[in-house]
Amino acid sequence: MLKEFLVVTMAKLQHISGATILLILSLTSIDNSSASIIPRTVQLTAIAIETIETDQLAQKESDDEMLDGLQERQGKIKDGFGKIKKLTGTESQQPETQSERDSMTDSSKNSEKLLPSTMAFRMLTVGLPATILVFLLGKPIVKGLSAVFKNNYQENFGKPKVPEGSENLHARSLKEITRIGNQAEKINNEKFGNEEFLLLLRIKINMAKEAEGHQGLGNCVDLLQAGIIAQKSFLRLEQTELRYRSRKQQEFYRYVAENLEGEIDKEAFVQKIEQKKTAILPLITTEEGRDAIDAYTKELYILGQYKLGLKLLSLFKQYELKDFSVLKNVSNIVETFSNKDLAKSDDLVSPVLENYESFEKLGPIIGISAAESTPKAYARILQVIGLTNRHGKAYLEFDQLVQLLKKWETLYKAIALVRQEYTEDKYSVPAEFKQDIPGWNTYQKYAEYLPDL
Repeated sequence: MLKEFLVVTMAKLQHISGATILLILSLTSIDNSSASIIPRTVQLTAIAIETIETDQLAQKESDDEMLDGLQERQGKIKDGFGKIKKLTGTESQQPETQSERDSMTDSSKNSEKLLPSTMAFRMLTVGLPATILVFLLGKPIVKGLSAVFKNNYQENFGKPKVPEGSENLHARSLKEITRIGNQAEKINNEKFGNEEFLLLLRIKINMAKEAEGHQGLGNCVDLLQAGIIAQKSFLRLEQTELRYRSRKQQEFYRYVAENLEGEIDKEAFVQKIEQKKTAILPLITTEEGRDAIDAYTKELYILGQYKLGLKLLSLFKQYELKDFSVLKNVSNIVETFSNKDLAKSDDLVSPVLENYESFEKLGPIIGISAAESTPKAYARILQVIGLTNRHGKAYLEFDQLVQLLKKWETLYKAIALVRQEYTEDKYSVPAEFKQDIPGWNTYQKYAEYLPDL
């Protein structure tokens, strides 16, 4: 009876390695009289088989497939059982008479008395190691079957995957925003948190928005700053016009003034001046006079390199202000601001009052009406110019940072849209969906300024 059970066990363990089956077959060396004393070994082996069969049946995708599998397996077990019986000759060894059966019973009873010595040793040396081996080999098989079942379940019944198009959009945006975010963090500097720098930033924003108290201030600052920067060119033009006043030279000066009216196309302006100079130089009799025209033309081209240089020169011509020295006076005042606290514009009223005549001449040219022409108005303009000169380099770097953060913001909106649409509680999201975005802290620091810059 024990051999029959082991044969059935072999058939059921057909998917286990051959080494395991050979170990189990080794148990058949125990005679039938020992069968009653190893129930624990048989029980453990049966439990392992039952566990493997349960996990194998769990892989079937439908009830019909499971039934077919069972039927096929039972057939194989039956055939295997018959073959083993023939090989072992168990069919011819069954007791035929009552006396033989009684004799076997007496033999079994007598063998029970030998348990402490012979059978205990066999259980320890053969049955127990075989059971442990079956358990150890069966455990990874069960795990493997469980993993397959889990994967099949998730594939058929788990959370849906994020659509490929949305996942690709997220991947591209994340790659680009990482590059931009890292670059923005490198540009970010502690000086952007300086109180004076932030004051300049707020003033620039208010000027751009034409906020109350800042209407027209931006244009005034730009024009006066252009005059201060290009003051040397303005002074050279003034000196040339005052010193060289032949009829042909004055004709050239008037031609320049006429072509500065209205909207100025720098390239067209340069071409016209060049043509006029070529035509008029042969008509000037002295070499010194010709050199003066060449120098005058050179300063015009220098002014054209500045943003509002030619525009300011046009305004000087329009208001017939020939005293360009007023720009020099204002420039000297601004130079005194190098070590001065510029947080309050009222502190700059005093130097304005000391040179108020120059400011009054400049007022109409830079766009200050008679009603608005006050020492406080000019002090505010000088404050912005002084702050720009002090923090000009930082402001240019900050402008680069702003442009990067605006691009960062656009990419972030795309990423946030995908992540909000495909959340982890509803979809099987890639690991990148949980990744932090570089540049977030820098963006948060300056986000309030971006819409106005």
